[in-house]
Amino acid sequence: MNKTAFGIVGCGYQTVRNMAPAMAKCEQVYMAGCYDNDPAKAKALAQNHGIRAYDSLTQLLEDTSIDAIYVATPTVSHQEICLAAAAAGKHILCEKSLAMDLGQAQNMVDACKARGLSLVEGFMYRHHAQHKYVQEQICGGELGKPWLFEAWFGFPALPQTDFRRNKNLGGGVILDAGAYTVHAARNFFGREPRRIVSVIHHDENGLDIQGRVLMDFGDQQSAQLAFGMDNGYKNSYSIWCEKGEIWLKRAFSMPASELPVCFVKTQGLLREHQLAPCDHFLEELKAFCGLDDAGREAHYLDIIGQAEAMSQIAAAGSSNTGTLT
Repeated sequence: MNKTAFGIVGCGYQTVRNMAPAMAKCEQVYMAGCYDNDPAKAKALAQNHGIRAYDSLTQLLEDTSIDAIYVATPTVSHQEICLAAAAAGKHILCEKSLAMDLGQAQNMVDACKARGLSLVEGFMYRHHAQHKYVQEQICGGELGKPWLFEAWFGFPALPQTDFRRNKNLGGGVILDAGAYTVHAARNFFGREPRRIVSVIHHDENGLDIQGRVLMDFGDQQSAQLAFGMDNGYKNSYSIWCEKGEIWLKRAFSMPASELPVCFVKTQGLLREHQLAPCDHFLEELKAFCGLDDAGREAHYLDIIGQAEAMSQIAAAGSSNTGTLT
């Protein structure tokens, strides 16, 4: 089997805790090396996994044995890294949010599309088997037509040193927790919203810390989203249908060892379904390695659709008022 040789850019929590272990388990992947602005982080990851720590991003990208890069750095750095990687002929798996705005997303898509390269925004949650189970339940017809998708993702206040509290680094809740809920709604309905209304709350420094979004998908189908990073932890979604409701206890951030729980309510009867565990980082890698031309094109479109929605939400929330776009 030909394996995809990955170079890792960014050796922080997400890489150490989730992606590097998934790469080590994935039969389709060879972990070649890593780079971080902090040499100590790169050295530690390299030692733990028996890989090479590169002295610079340029050195990593110039290594012709590397097929693809995984990017886990603050959003503000993504465009520079991804454009350099595309110029070097590397496929790209980049953590969400891929871009600061629609213009950056388009630049990255154009660069990769011109070279026939994969560019995937790393929403790992979508590869968890529990979402397929939800879709199967709805497609089965027992619940009837889905008409309202609701999602919540938020967590308690972060330390001031966390990059997500720094707007200059691409911080703020819209590009972080908010991105999951927006993507999940778009992914569930399988099309782009016709209208978006959003209300965004900022702290005293102008950082977006909470948001509420209403998305109209047409055909009497809509989504209500709530996200925040100064509140109690919540990580779930619910779909209200003509004849019942279905929801996931933990939808987005799900440890590989945890048993997912799905609730289905029809005719007043509540059923609880415990599902099999799933490593969505591992499944994400498998899907990335199996992309063909059609799959790459689908991801280009998904990236632009996501960036358009996110840009509308951010623009509408810039004055702390809801705006119909």
